[in-house]
Amino acid sequence: MIVNLSTTKKILREFDIKPKKRLGQHFLIDGNVLRKIIDIAKISNDDNVLEIGGGIGTLTEALLEKAKKVICVEYDNKLISVLKEVFKELNNLIIIQADALKYDFNPLIKRYSINKMVSNLPYNIALTLIFDMLNKYPEIKSYIVLVQAEIGERLTAKPKDKNYTAISVKMSLISEIKNYFRVSKNVFLPSPEVDSKVLEIHRKKFCYEQIDKNKLFKLINISFKHRRKKLVNSILSCKDWELSKAQTEKIIGEVIGNKGVRAEELSSEDFIKLYRTVQKQIQIWK
Repeated sequence: MIVNLSTTKKILREFDIKPKKRLGQHFLIDGNVLRKIIDIAKISNDDNVLEIGGGIGTLTEALLEKAKKVICVEYDNKLISVLKEVFKELNNLIIIQADALKYDFNPLIKRYSINKMVSNLPYNIALTLIFDMLNKYPEIKSYIVLVQAEIGERLTAKPKDKNYTAISVKMSLISEIKNYFRVSKNVFLPSPEVDSKVLEIHRKKFCYEQIDKNKLFKLINISFKHRRKKLVNSILSCKDWELSKAQTEKIIGEVIGNKGVRAEELSSEDFIKLYRTVQKQIQIWK
């Protein structure tokens, strides 16, 4: 098995691989953590699983034992060479060399009927990638991811929490997230600066009638643009906004009950109510 310190060091040495910090490359070396992730994923031999950031194949190896197919997307050419060599005898692994943030997964999802994603995500792309995948690819219903603890906290944060941001609100509107357990930074090689978390994310249908999701998300982004400012001032900073400060304060006061509120105090339902009122008053998105 790959998931131990000696085998990981051996592979890195044999393939002359020096983990790249800029690519968020940290390889799991704890078998207990790996087994827990696989248990949470509940993979059957009917599942075609997407893995982003295959690395040297630590998680890939465990996925291949359970899944019908594993479709692994890896950016680093050296790691691609490792994956091809280590798993050359297996026929249920598809390896794709690509930048996951720029890649169109639609053809891949359709071709292999991908229904789950299980990944130890590179730290530098995790937040953007999770949101983009949920937002763009409805066929994938379930995501089990190992991410930097701070990212996990931002994804699951509630109003008034210090980690509550625009992504927290948007994620609550399109997904349900279960926070499983914290993973020590000491079970990775090289050791990152912070601990990680394992999350299970299920995509849910955006079910608000007569609401343009992208326009709602733009309103949320604008609201959090200046996090410590009052909501009215953040909204007024939008160049497309045409109402006066007094008019904007009146709307916020009527909808939220406090014209001096900050974005970090609003729930997703508050943003829905604000959007419904705003869209009746003025077209702010050109």
